[in-house]
Amino acid sequence: MNRLLPTLLCVSLACVAGCQSEVTTQQAATADTTQPQNDQPKQTYVGRGVVLELVPEDRGAFIHHEAIPGFMDEMTMYLKVADKENFRDLKVGHQYTFEMLVAEEEETQIQKLVATGKVSPQKSPAAAPSERWLEPSTMELGDKVPDFTLTSSTGATITAESLRGKVWAITFIFTRCPLPDYCPRMTLRFKETMEILAKKQVDNWKLISLSIDPQYDDQDVLKSYRQMWEVSSDEWVFCRADLDQVKQIGDPLGLTFETGKSPIEHNLRTAVFDVEGRLLEVFSGNKWNAEELAESIIRGMQ
Repeated sequence: MNRLLPTLLCVSLACVAGCQSEVTTQQAATADTTQPQNDQPKQTYVGRGVVLELVPEDRGAFIHHEAIPGFMDEMTMYLKVADKENFRDLKVGHQYTFEMLVAEEEETQIQKLVATGKVSPQKSPAAAPSERWLEPSTMELGDKVPDFTLTSSTGATITAESLRGKVWAITFIFTRCPLPDYCPRMTLRFKETMEILAKKQVDNWKLISLSIDPQYDDQDVLKSYRQMWEVSSDEWVFCRADLDQVKQIGDPLGLTFETGKSPIEHNLRTAVFDVEGRLLEVFSGNKWNAEELAESIIRGMQ
């Protein structure tokens, strides 16, 4: 089953990365920000930016914000607005100050948006941010993965042929993403999946985290990132490749990313392939959990 979940757009300037979410009606139907949140510690950052697009059904906004000192550079993000009355007052093209609330297992939200009085001039019509990143997968379930060549943090070569005989999953990240509920969550879900498979004593699998920022994420950076996440299993590899190789496998899955200019932009895709390299499942966005991914991998072995 191809899971049509919210797609995430991540945006980064030269030194730091952030992420934004592309939303669907399905997410809006299930979201309920009026319910009590988990009592997790939150970091609060003060920002200022211009609203590019509003998504009323999800109470979200695409905002191009200025650099947030001590946290992230200037970027465009999709952000949920905590207060519905505050959201009703927002206008496209207007600049606002806001507070950004960041917690590891919760959705990044903004609150206390206050208009500065500045209005950005409207340019000629262009594709809305939400439209630009809702790329569907062009691969059908059962399609064979295209050939590719990746290099792991240990220097090993990973190809479609070398993965034959294993059920494997791949996700696309870059190491400089600071928001915990975006790229780092992809890594956290892989770690949880690895632990589930180990507990169930499942063999014959592989997890691949592939960077879409190979110019920065060289072999040493990936090695440090792997160590930071305390990954010891040889069955989970962090890889880099030339951008044409990343696109070779990512494009058919609906992965969209731009690295030729600043800021870097990308959505999120995670896919599972069987022992013959045939597509089993595609997960979009960050709403899936490790149990779902582990179950998909186990099904691929049956």
